[in-house]
Amino acid sequence: MPTSWKSPQPPLLFLACLLLGAALRFIHPLDLGLPQAIRLGLGGLLLLLVALHGGWGLLTFRRMGTTPEPNGVASALLTSGPFRWTRNPLYLGLATLLVCFGVLLDSAWVLGMALVLVLLLDRLVIVREEVRLRAQFGKVYEAYARRVRRWL
Repeated sequence: MPTSWKSPQPPLLFLACLLLGAALRFIHPLDLGLPQAIRLGLGGLLLLLVALHGGWGLLTFRRMGTTPEPNGVASALLTSGPFRWTRNPLYLGLATLLVCFGVLLDSAWVLGMALVLVLLLDRLVIVREEVRLRAQFGKVYEAYARRVRRWL
C-alpha cells in the first residue's frame, strides 16, 4: 500500500476489535476463568493505568502544540513525557484498554483481539506515521527511533 494513503483511525480499529471479540464471545464463549474479584481488581488497575498514561500522552501533545491525529502534520517531534519510553503511548493505551475489557468480561476472545489490534496499528497506522516523521524530522527522528522502542 502506498504510504500516501490515509491510515485508519485507531479508535475505530479498537472498536472493531472489541466488537469482533464480543461477537465471538457471544457465539462461542471462551472464558479466562478468573474469579470476579481478580477480574475487577486487575481490570480496574489496567483502566487506571490507561487513563493516567493516555492522559499524560494527550497532555504532552497539547503542551507541544501538535496533533495526535495519525494523518495530521506534526508540528513537533514528541520525545518527552511518556514518549521517552514508547514512541506510541496512545496506541499502547488502546491495546491495554482492550486487554482491560478482556479481563473485565472474562473473555479470551476479547483478550486475544488485543494482539490483533497491535498488529493492525503496527502495520496500518504506525508504519505510515513513521514514514512521514522520517521525511519531516530526518536524522532527529532516526536518532529518536533508535533510542526509543516502537511499543515498549
